[in-house]
Amino acid sequence: MEPVSESQEVEKVVERLTGRFPDTSPIEIAAIVQEEHGKLAQSRIRDFIPVLVEHEARDRLRQKGHIAQHLEPEAPQQSLLSEAG
Repeated sequence: MEPVSESQEVEKVVERLTGRFPDTSPIEIAAIVQEEHGKLAQSRIRDFIPVLVEHEARDRLRQKGHIAQHLEPEAPQQSLLSEAG
């Protein structure tokens, strides 16, 4: 399986925030995410960039008065071991 690139992870951030802030324009969300990603362009350690981008973008959306929709957690997937037993 090929590893997911940072840009793919940042696109997933846009998707998650679009689902979480349904009353906010996806274009506005994408712009905020891209701005936050750009702020971290010079960071040497890249592992946590998508997490940091999502956190900052979510905070900015809330500060602008956008209301986040509460999302139900996904049902945990059972492991193959528990099914075998």
